[in-house]
Amino acid sequence: MGSITEIYPGPCSFSWEKIKQMKEDKVEFWAGDGLTRLKIVEASDKERTIYMVNQSGRKTWPLKFQRLEELHHKIHNGEIPLMAYEIDKLIPTWGNYITGLFKYLGCDKFQA
Repeated sequence: MGSITEIYPGPCSFSWEKIKQMKEDKVEFWAGDGLTRLKIVEASDKERTIYMVNQSGRKTWPLKFQRLEELHHKIHNGEIPLMAYEIDKLIPTWGNYITGLFKYLGCDKFQA
């Protein structure tokens, strides 16, 4: 069998449109710990917030997309590593979920 090569369109696929598409397509992804399955269940255009739910059905509180954008820039600029512990310092309790989301979107492949 041949090997599979992953191709990423630029630095990563992070965008509001991608987040909304993941919600519409009911995409499931792993949290940063690799133990918890997650999916985005709400993506409000009006408030630009997202909600996630884990495999046991527990829904998160809202996360503003602006916070995700700021964090995304810090990771790609090399200001912080893509690690749940470091993300928790900036957005408490979200580190594991955001790490998983960013890894799913390919952000770990293009860190500074």
